[in-house]
This record gives sequence, structure tokens and C-alpha cells, in this order.
Amino acid sequence: MSGVDWKKHGFAGVKLDYLLTSAGFFHGAHRATDDCMAVLELLARPLPGQSTTAFATLLAHARKKSIRIWAQGTPFELKDVLKRRGYRWSDGSDGRLKSWYIDVDESKRDSELRYLKEEIYQRDVDILCREISALDRFSNRV
Repeated sequence: MSGVDWKKHGFAGVKLDYLLTSAGFFHGAHRATDDCMAVLELLARPLPGQSTTAFATLLAHARKKSIRIWAQGTPFELKDVLKRRGYRWSDGSDGRLKSWYIDVDESKRDSELRYLKEEIYQRDVDILCREISALDRFSNRV
């Protein structure tokens, strides 16, 4: 559900119920088959004010590379600043780093690194970045 910027297209939220209601659908929620069919119907329709379907938008997003930026060793008192910017916390329990991280489009990599160096670290530091493709976007391998 995160592969389409639903709010940008006028949807109230990203939960399936919100998306379906906004699109004018009603379905028997919490049944796997019904949920799958509802998602397929939603993806097959053009997005509001667009000539492309939600599925086409999803595929275009999936084909783009993104960059995971790890903000290691940031001061604890800046956690709320990072959260507001969209960073997520990894506690390290799944084998990933214990650190704040964010996934950004490849085109926004340099500006995000500049933000971290100027606003968060306030110095020049080496920041760990990993390229993410559609094959590992939702994996803990990154």
C-alpha cells in the first residue's frame, strides 16, 4: 500500500478501508479473499484526476531505486526531529543496524545527506547508504 502516494491523490488515509471508501467501494473486510479482490479492483482503476491506474503508478514506483540512509549515532534529543522528517527506528533485533533510517528516492540522496550533516551531526561525517531495489525494498536484508 506504500507504493502509491494515496494522500497526494486525495485519499483520506492508507488503510484499505479508507482507500475503498474514498473510491466508492464497500466490501466484506477481514476476509483474505475479499481483501485481495478489493485491492485488485482499487489498483485497476485510474487515480482521481489521472489517466493512469493506481497499478501503473505502483509499478513505476517499484522500478525506481531508492536509497536507505542510516543516521547512526545521532543524539537522543534529536529523535523527534528525525521522526518528523520521516525517519524510522530500527532496534537491531532483526539483524539490521540499531539506528534511525530513512528511504529516499535516488534523486534526493544528496540533499538528505546534506541535511544530516548540517542539521543533525553539524559536521562532516561518513553516512552509511544502501541502494534498495524492488527485490529487497521490504526485506530486512537492507
